[in-house]
Amino acid sequence: MNLESSACVERSGLRSALDRHSLSEIQYGPHTLSHSGSKIIQPGHVVRECGCANWWERILGNNTPGDIAAVFDLDGTLYTGHITMGLAEHHRTRRVKRLELYTYMLTHMPIWWLQRLGLVSETTSRSIWARDMGWTVRGWTPEEAKEAFQWLAEQYVLPKVRPEVMARLRDHQDAGNRVILVSGTFSPLLREIGHQLGVRETVGTPILLKDGRYTGGSELPVCQGQHKVTRLEVYLRDTTDINWSESFAYADSQADIPLLETVGFPIAVVPDAFLESYARERGWEILQ
Repeated sequence: MNLESSACVERSGLRSALDRHSLSEIQYGPHTLSHSGSKIIQPGHVVRECGCANWWERILGNNTPGDIAAVFDLDGTLYTGHITMGLAEHHRTRRVKRLELYTYMLTHMPIWWLQRLGLVSETTSRSIWARDMGWTVRGWTPEEAKEAFQWLAEQYVLPKVRPEVMARLRDHQDAGNRVILVSGTFSPLLREIGHQLGVRETVGTPILLKDGRYTGGSELPVCQGQHKVTRLEVYLRDTTDINWSESFAYADSQADIPLLETVGFPIAVVPDAFLESYARERGWEILQ
């Protein structure tokens, strides 16, 4: 399967997504986020904060041509966890696929140490982890994996959602912006997370099937670093034009700089040290 066919598969998932109004009363942390009452970040959360009127002018786009996109990274940005840890928690508590899980974790931990020592870049490290994440569901049919994906979305991701970032996401939806989740997480899991959050469009890393079962392999390139931009562009091909100079991206890592630089309004969310410095130098908004 090539990138373009993968994009078609991901778009087909939109038809089965819940209407976001059905999530209007979900509690995220200390806030109640509702369709009619979503709020921007409270004072003190934003290093560079615009006034409310100016904020709405920005997300409405001042009648400029093309759709405005609001692109959200997942791990560390929209919620505080990491999907690898969620998979580990699920497999241990449900006592499933533990051999596959432990093989995955033990063979990839050295990469993390190499990253900490500065011998491997963060982008390379993230790409390898994301490329092989499919090992943890190897042998399952999509139907068998769906239970795990639902558990991860409901029991792991939703309780860890950042309320202030989710409020921003709802603001973009209220303004009619095109909200898209972009993550290295494998595509069917990301679609389920989007479904639970009321986000209809997702771009992740497709995982391979053979004879109706997941092989453990991923379709390259993995949706990390510069390839987040590549996969997003392919996904958006043949759809309405996006006005990138008026669009938004939210991310937390230096590996996401190519994605952030694609838009006119990049927002660093609880950024790592490198991204925080990079964002300050360029006058980007920072959410802490």
